[in-house]
Amino acid sequence: MSLAQFQAALADLTASPDLVRQVRAEPEALAGLYHLTPLETRRLAGIAASPGMEANCMLYRANRLAPVALNLPDTCAALGDDLNALISAFWEAEPTTDVHFLIEADRFARYLTCRLDRLSLEARSALGREHMAVCARLAASRLRAGLDAFRDRPGFARA
Repeated sequence: MSLAQFQAALADLTASPDLVRQVRAEPEALAGLYHLTPLETRRLAGIAASPGMEANCMLYRANRLAPVALNLPDTCAALGDDLNALISAFWEAEPTTDVHFLIEADRFARYLTCRLDRLSLEARSALGREHMAVCARLAASRLRAGLDAFRDRPGFARA
C-alpha cells in the first residue's frame, strides 16, 4: 500500500476525464497504472463512478484554463473551435500545472508556438503579440521576486 500511489491516482483522475471514463468502464485499469491495494482500487473506482467526479474534473480544467483565457484572450478568441482540442492536447502533453498564472500562460503559448502550422494567421498574430506581453510581465514578476528575496537579506539598506 502506498499513499503516494493512491494520491497520484486520485490526482490523475481529477485531471483526466478520459481516465475517469476508462475507470468507470473497467475499474481494473487502475491496477495496471498504479500499485494499489484492492481496497484502494475499490475506493478510487467508487470516486470515479460518483456523479461529483464530473464536476471535479470540470473545476480542475477551469482552473487550468483561467490563466490562458485571462492572459491570452485574443489568442483564445482567434483559435475559436480549435481551442478545445489544442488546450486538451496541451494538458495531455503537460499534465503538471503551475499555479503562477503567467507561467501557465507562457507554457501554453510556447506549446502553440511549436504548432504554428495549425493556427490561422489571426491566431498567430494574436499569439505573437500576447505572448510577448506575457513574457514581459513574467520577467517583471521574476525580477520583483528576486529583488524581494534580496531585500530580505541581512544588511540590505532600506530606503
